[in-house]
Amino acid sequence: MNEANADFVSRKAIIGVVVAALGFFVDLYDIIIFSAERIDSFRDLQISEDTWPLHTRNILNAQMLGMLIGGFLWGTIGDKFGRLKVLFGSILMYSLFTFINAYVRDVNSYMWCRFLAGVGLAGELGAGITLVSEQISGKYRGFAVALVGGIGMFGAVTAGIVATFFSWKTSFIIGGLLGILLLLLRFSVAESGLFAHMANHSVTKGNFLIVLRNKKRSWKFFCVLLVGMPGWFATGILITFTKEVAASMGMTNLPVAATVISLNFLGFALGDPLCGLLSQYLKSRKKAIFTFLASYSLFLALFFLFARNSVTLYYLFFTMMGLSVGFTIMLLTLTAEQFGTNIRTLVTSFALNLIRGWVIPLSFAFQWVAGLLNGNYYYSAIIIASVALVFAFFALTQLEETYQKNLDFYE
Repeated sequence: MNEANADFVSRKAIIGVVVAALGFFVDLYDIIIFSAERIDSFRDLQISEDTWPLHTRNILNAQMLGMLIGGFLWGTIGDKFGRLKVLFGSILMYSLFTFINAYVRDVNSYMWCRFLAGVGLAGELGAGITLVSEQISGKYRGFAVALVGGIGMFGAVTAGIVATFFSWKTSFIIGGLLGILLLLLRFSVAESGLFAHMANHSVTKGNFLIVLRNKKRSWKFFCVLLVGMPGWFATGILITFTKEVAASMGMTNLPVAATVISLNFLGFALGDPLCGLLSQYLKSRKKAIFTFLASYSLFLALFFLFARNSVTLYYLFFTMMGLSVGFTIMLLTLTAEQFGTNIRTLVTSFALNLIRGWVIPLSFAFQWVAGLLNGNYYYSAIIIASVALVFAFFALTQLEETYQKNLDFYE
C-alpha cells in the first residue's frame, strides 16, 4: 500500500471514530432525557404524584424492552447487510419518535414513544463500536474507544443541562433534531473493510444460535452481561429514583435529578476516555475494567455511608461514581473483540442492550426489596448494588484478554 492510500485509510478511520462518538452523544442524550424530565412532564400531563414511581418504572421498562428488541434486530441487520445500514436506520427511528414524544398527551402515548425510540436507540452504539473496532488496528484501538466514550458521554451531560433550562417538550424536540443532524453526517462514513471482506467467504452471518449452541461462547456472552450490571444499576436505578433514595436516606433538602444526571455523566465523560487510556498503558482490557470496577465499589460505599449528610456530598459521590463506571465503552470493545466478524455487530449490540435491560429486573427487584423493608429505598439500593458487584467481579475473571487481538476471524 502506498503512502497516499495509507493516508486515505487513516482519514476514513478517523471519520468513523468521530461520527461514532457523535452518535453515542445523541444516543445517550435520548436515553437520559426521560430521567431528567420525568417529573416536569408528569406534572404537565397531570399525572397523580402518588403514581409517579409506578409510571416511571413502566415507561423506563418500556424503553428498555424496546432496546432489547432493537438490539437483536439491528445486530442481525448489521452482520447480514452491513454496519452502515444500522447506523442510518436506527438513528432515523429514534429521532422520529423522540421528536413525537414532545407532543404526547397521556401516559400511554408517552410509554409507546419511549418503547419505539428504544428500538431505534438500540442499534447506534453497538454498530458504532463494531465499526471503530474493525477500522482501527489493535495497537491504537484503545485510544479510538477513549475518544468515542469521552465525546459520547457529554450527551448525557447535555441532557441534564437542557432539562434545567428548557421545558420537557423542548428537550425532546432538541433530541429529535440532533438525531436528524447526525443522520446527515453518516453519509461521510465508509463501511467496515472486514465486513466487505466477509462477502468472499461462505459463512453464516447474524445468527445468534452460533452463540447459544456453543457453551463457551454462551458463557462468555453471559459474563459480559454480568460485568455491565453494576454500571447500569447506577444509571438506571440510583439516578432515576434519586428522589426516593434520597428521601429514604433521611435527607430533607433533596437533590435535583437534572443536576445529579449532569454531574454523574460529567464524571462518566471523563471516565470513559481514562479507561481507554489506562487500557493502552496497561496493555490490558481486563485490568483497566477491574481498576474502574474496584473504584466504583469504593465510591458506592462512600455514597451509602456519607451522602445523606449534605446535597453537596450527594452530588460529589455521584460524580465520582460516574467517573468509575467509565469502563462501559471498554467493556463493549472487549465484547466486540471476543467474537468473530460474522456475529460481531449482533453480539455487541445485543450485549449492550441486554446490559441496559438489566434495569427491568433491577427495578422490579429494587421496588420488591424496598416493599419488604417497608418502603426503604436506601437499604434496598445497598442490597441490590452489593449483589451486582459480586457477580461483576467474578464474571470479569471468566473473560478472555483481547488487547491487540486480530479481529479478522469468524465463528
